[in-house]
Amino acid sequence: MALLPRSARRAPALPAVHVPRPPHRAEFEVPAQRSSVCVARHLLAEWLRRWRCPSDVVDTAQLVVSEFVTNAVVHTASDRILCCLQHGEHRLRIEVCDQGTGTRGLAAHSAGVDATNGRGLQLVDALADAWGDVPGPGTRGRVVWAELRLTGA
Repeated sequence: MALLPRSARRAPALPAVHVPRPPHRAEFEVPAQRSSVCVARHLLAEWLRRWRCPSDVVDTAQLVVSEFVTNAVVHTASDRILCCLQHGEHRLRIEVCDQGTGTRGLAAHSAGVDATNGRGLQLVDALADAWGDVPGPGTRGRVVWAELRLTGA
């Protein structure tokens, strides 16, 4: 066998095959207190940066989790709030689960011009690709969720 240059001995190139990466998952729990809104934003941002999410997705996700946690604190009788994150190939899913007996079937409502609150779910509706709520596990609470498209997907 003749000696061949190193480049000639390489195996033929195979076509690229897309292998989906498994989703990243994270959960954290915060007390149902107003100060927990900031904590939830910070924890969410830490996970998303660890997963190398684009900064615009991190910013949007922080707005969404702020609204969901604020609503759980203000409108439910919860002691704890559970936040779940799932980073898939093309989407980020954010879930906030309360323990309360607050409003069922959330919807974005128009706030009056002079209203000082009531616009949060309108923001979520404008920023998220999809969002909604479902009954929580067990007999109490709600899970409010939103999905954000990852940049370049």
